[in-house]
Amino acid sequence: MKKNHFSLWRKARLLSVAAVGALLLSSCAQDGFDDDERWSSSVSGITLVSPTADNISISASADGSQTVIVWDVVKGAGGYECTVMDVTDAENPAVVDGIQDSLIDRCQIAVFREADHNYTFSIKAMGNKELNNTEAESATLVAFNSFTAALATIPEGSDITAFIAENPMPDEAKDKEMAYDLVAGGQYTMSGSVDFGNKRVQLRTTDQNNPATIKMTGNASISTATGMSIKNVNFDCSASTDPFIAYSETPDESTMGVISGSQNYYDIQQSLLIENCKITGVNNYFIYDNKVKYCVGTAIIRNCVVQLTGTECSGIIRFETGFINDLTVDKSTFYGVDGADSKYFVQYSNSARCDRGGYSSNSITYSNSTFYNVAYSGQWGNYSGFAGRNTSFWNMTNCIFVNCGSNQITRRFLAGRQGTANRNFANNTYMYDGAFESTDGVVSGYDDSATAIESDPMFADPTNGDFTVGGSEQLSKRTGDPRWLPAN
Repeated sequence: MKKNHFSLWRKARLLSVAAVGALLLSSCAQDGFDDDERWSSSVSGITLVSPTADNISISASADGSQTVIVWDVVKGAGGYECTVMDVTDAENPAVVDGIQDSLIDRCQIAVFREADHNYTFSIKAMGNKELNNTEAESATLVAFNSFTAALATIPEGSDITAFIAENPMPDEAKDKEMAYDLVAGGQYTMSGSVDFGNKRVQLRTTDQNNPATIKMTGNASISTATGMSIKNVNFDCSASTDPFIAYSETPDESTMGVISGSQNYYDIQQSLLIENCKITGVNNYFIYDNKVKYCVGTAIIRNCVVQLTGTECSGIIRFETGFINDLTVDKSTFYGVDGADSKYFVQYSNSARCDRGGYSSNSITYSNSTFYNVAYSGQWGNYSGFAGRNTSFWNMTNCIFVNCGSNQITRRFLAGRQGTANRNFANNTYMYDGAFESTDGVVSGYDDSATAIESDPMFADPTNGDFTVGGSEQLSKRTGDPRWLPAN
């Protein structure tokens, strides 16, 4: 099985784009437009040929924000006509950074790069009148993408627990994220806990419009002791009794105190990212530290729908001995079925604060998200170490809360401190059993923005998980998870 599924990883190792890019960049510096040979070439009176795909290097910049494209010099050319397109949505391709039929007078360009997108690059050698050289008859088209390199594709129908036990991540994944790909639309099971340990793993379906589905059973849970990404995957957790994400009970000892020093946290400086996932039937914690003193630098939940079914949960995101330094929930929906409840939505150890974890500030952000029947009789947050500190930053914007947090969303979000510094509220709805936490747009001492909305968002069918917005004020200000709003 390993032999059949490791080809992509092996190719990635053999054809390191970073190394090739560095080589071609060096070649470009020697043979590029700065060289007189570029413009006074002995090559004349011919029809030029565009750079071949083999002579084009495409790699990510060091920070991952740009794609660097480098090609071999075509001697005697008068420049290159280049086009870069984002073809992730094949029916609506988009020009990247204005590079469309653009005349480039050098042998490299750098353009914006977004993770998990598909692109094409077209290049054509242009003529040179002085040398009587005619432009190439055709352009070279190269397809590329910004997906993390895949170790293996897990066959449809597999038990992921068994597959990963047989096909573990190599040691290289300690230093760079590597992916397990799932088949688009595929059906999978996970029969037990999967612990990736200190290997940086991405579990994904590359087609975000056709996610694979994993049915978790027994004690199935996903564990890690480092950064991890889960993208474009649906999970049915209804038959599992364990947390959805549970940090490893056996941490990587080499991470202890790396930035937290004598505070002795297990410092996870790589992000936890859960993106474009639908997760149903969560009977236990959504994210749990397993009573291990982890400090997770960043956790992002983006473009997800999470259905909560636990009736006596201590917390949805619970860290008994550690904390998440920067937590973001963006463009997502959390909802509890009838009877679901929890003591907290977010709960950290009371000793947790940024300076003890080796950071200069900490934050909690909720943006453009919808929450329904979450911690109905409980508290929204409990993290007294963050409370009242100038190094804590609080953001709650364009969200809808209905029947959540005992009608004390803003108070518990700010850890009970009135007049807290660095707080940012805008256009939120706080509705509980038909009443509103705010009056005239204000929750005195907490949300003083005067922007709180006091009208029913009129969800279409919340009992069955349909939170399509019908309330005119929420529609006007486009609040809540965008998936429940009409297209612009």
